[in-house]
Formats: sequence, structure tokens, C-alpha cells
Amino acid sequence: MRLLKAAGIAGLAMLCAGAPALAQKSKDTLRLPVNDPDAGIDTYLQPSSFANVYGPSVYDMLLAFDPAKIQIIGHLATSYKQIDPLTYEFDLRTDVKWHDGQKFDADDVVYTLNYLTDPKVTLRYKAYWAWIASVEKLSPTKVRVIAKQPSVDGLMYLASRTPMYPEHVHGPAANKLDFGSRPVGTGPLRIVQMDQNTGIIGDKYKDYVPSAVKAASGVGRVVSMPIKDMGTLTASLLTGEADVAVDLPPDQADALKQSGRFDVTLGPPNVGYTFLGFPSKGWDNVKALGDVRVRTAIIKAIDVNAVLKVRFGNLAAEMKPDEGLCSKEQLGCGFTKPVPAYDPAAAKKLLAEAGYADGFDVVISCFPSQANEATAIAGMLRAVGVRATVRQHPTAQRVQLINQGKVDIGLYGWSGGGMFEVSGQIGRHIESREYLDPELEKMAAATYAILDDAERRKAVAKVFDRITDQAYAFVTLPNRPVFTHTKDVKLNARTLRAEQVNPHEFGWR
Repeated sequence: MRLLKAAGIAGLAMLCAGAPALAQKSKDTLRLPVNDPDAGIDTYLQPSSFANVYGPSVYDMLLAFDPAKIQIIGHLATSYKQIDPLTYEFDLRTDVKWHDGQKFDADDVVYTLNYLTDPKVTLRYKAYWAWIASVEKLSPTKVRVIAKQPSVDGLMYLASRTPMYPEHVHGPAANKLDFGSRPVGTGPLRIVQMDQNTGIIGDKYKDYVPSAVKAASGVGRVVSMPIKDMGTLTASLLTGEADVAVDLPPDQADALKQSGRFDVTLGPPNVGYTFLGFPSKGWDNVKALGDVRVRTAIIKAIDVNAVLKVRFGNLAAEMKPDEGLCSKEQLGCGFTKPVPAYDPAAAKKLLAEAGYADGFDVVISCFPSQANEATAIAGMLRAVGVRATVRQHPTAQRVQLINQGKVDIGLYGWSGGGMFEVSGQIGRHIESREYLDPELEKMAAATYAILDDAERRKAVAKVFDRITDQAYAFVTLPNRPVFTHTKDVKLNARTLRAEQVNPHEFGWR
């Protein structure tokens, strides 16, 4: 909002001090704006960041992952067991009801998995369930799943990417997109309004039975109105029309906190991160980047703690940089070589050894959400002689630009695969073939045949250590949300997560 930008940070603090407090704790209604809502909540047909945020509040999965124990546990299933290398059996909970009051049972599980594996059904991420050969109902509370071949990540997809849908609602829908616009799940929130233009309303589902991995909603109602402009979002907090804003610029969030009316809360860590990568096709455009010494020098020139400060402001003091391209809590994650330490003198020495003592020109490509950090990194590179500039582009153009050799250096945020299993990282960094290294691809492919987690971690460590040795990509920043909120709001989510914080995880102080 132009008025707020013109007022400046000092003016913003004055506005905060003079504005009335209109929080909705008394009405048990949380106003939680969303940036870009979809027309429905359907993680299968409309996979997006919006679906990933709202989906877990509306739907539940058969399994879940406990990051503290580093193991897969039951969710809609009370337990599961592996009968042989290809056969899994799941015992289902008997206390679960759909939002329309119908009882959840084995028919819903069989229906959902058959829908996902039906050759006639087109889904963007259909490969997630390609390992399933058949699904069988053994009783109203027992299901058998048979795999086509031993699968290292099949159960994890059931725990992180497979919400259950009600057969009696989703099955008869001629247009499956209609289901997402009037979703029926078993989760903590029941959607009572789904409108892309006027907002989403979710009520606390009274019959929801909390599990070990998901609590009941901490508020009675969540109202999410669409607000795309950051200035308008800030204004909505000031005028009492919103209770929470996500990822405000650090200086604005700090000014709001200093007013005494708001708190700023750092969201829990997750497996996502922002990374710096050097796609091989870009080396034709910038010859210097073809030298591993130059790529290593660039990493050594970056003060990650300073970049943390750019992204997170004063909250950076509570954080430490990530060390690798996966999280050790993820199944299969392994690495022994962390990101090279900040050492600008060593960076200059490596550049000189490679024949680039006078530097060279390079462009850092990034999404708009990473522009501030990319600009800070460009300044650090210029300090060691590399003449870096920044180019922003839409998320949808990333793959095309990389394939065309138009990305010299990429600074991109990524979900980390969105699950507690390393397959997502393998796919993102190796199977995408951004780094043309046949030996690396061969090493990565071999990790899928290793079912024992300890042995797989050793094999994966060799893969990620090679990425570090060859300086193909480095984790730069953790992806953690920052919530600016009224003082009567609290965030209940605290443990390591696969993805974003969900609406039902807010509560009142």
C-alpha cells in the first residue's frame, strides 16, 4: 500500500500506536489472510502452496511421520505391518467421521488409492503412487496394499502426499474439481465457505479426534480473505481486519512489534530451503563457472549469517545456517561435507588460481521472493571481484530458462520435497539433470534400490558429498515462515515439519 511505504518505518510505528485493537479472540475467529487462494482445496488436481497450507487442516492421511522418533506411524490407520517385501496391511481407526457425519472406513481408503492409480486419471504427480499394484479391502477396518516392486519411499508418500477422500462424495462427482470447491475431509477444520474472491471460512470440526501427529483446531473459526499486496496486508493488521500476516519485510515486522500491539514469531524449521545452484548449461554462457574452483570461490564469498539477517531481520539471532541439501531427520538423508565456510580471502585466491583475478560478469537468477537475498549475495560477490547482477523471473520460467542455458547462477527457494524422505532431494538436484554428471546420476539412481535406512544414508552421503566437491549446489537459507500477529494469537506448531504451518495450528493466548 503506497501510503504505508510513504510513511516509512517510524510512521508505521506511530500508526500502530494509534490504531484500535480489534482482534477477534472474543469471537473465537482468526483472520488469516492468504496470498493467492485456489478455487478449491484439492492437493491432487490443484497442487499448490495454497493447497499445501490448507490441505492438512481439512484432510488426513493414512500414515504420518514422527520426526522425533524418525519413523513412520499410523494416523487414520492405527497401525500397519509389512507382510513381505511387496505386501502391506493397515488397521484403520474406528472413531473417525467425515465432515458430513458419515463414518470413515476401508472403502474410502480403497477408493482413494484406486482413484490415484487409475490409468484414466491424469494427475501432475501421479508417479507418487506408481509403485502400487493393487488395493484390497479385507474388512471395514483393514486394507491390504500390494506393491509392484519393493519401494523405498512408498510408505512415505502415503504419510505425506496422500490425503484420504470420501468415496460417497468424491466418487459420484462428475467433475472432480467440484469436490475441491466443497471439500469434505476428516481434518481439524470443516470448510463452510470456499470462494476464491471473497475468502475461505473454516470451522473447528467438533467431531475431530486428535492424534499423536495432529491436534484439534486451536480456534473456533478461521477466516482467510485474499490479500496479494504486502502493503494492504500490513494495513489490514493496523486496522484490526487481520490477526496474522506471514513474511512481512523484517523492518515492517519489527516496527509493528515495537508498537506494543503485535508479536513476531518465527515458524518451526522444515525440510525446505533456499539454495544456490550452478546449472551446467549456464557454463556455456559464463565460461568461468565451468571451473570448480570458481564455483567454490563464489560459495566462500557468501556470508550466510549476513544473508540470514537480510531475510529474517533480528530473528536471525535465533537461527543457524543449514549444513546440507537434506535434513538428517529425513529418512535416507546423508552427507559428511557441509557448506564451505565464509572466507573471502580464500575466495579471491581461488579466483586468481583459476585465472579470474580480475573477475567476470555473472547474473544471479531468482524468484521475486528471493530478490533481497540475491541482491545481498551479489554485493558480496562484487567484494571479491565477481561482477554480479540480479534478474528476477516468475517461478514458472525456471525450468525453461535453465534448459535454455540462461541461468548462470540460480538462487531458488524449494520445499525440500515436502516429506521426511530424501527422494525429493534426489529428484530435485540430480534427476532434474541440471548438473550434467553421469557418474552422479548413476550414484543417485543406485540409492533407490537400498531399503535399509542406515545403508541408504551412506549411499546418499556419497551423492551429496560429490555435489559439494564439484560445487554444483549449496544450501543457503532455511525456509522458515515469520508470523506477525496480534498479541492474543499464538502458534502451536513447534516441531520440525515437512512443509508449512497450517491454519488449525494457531490458537489464543
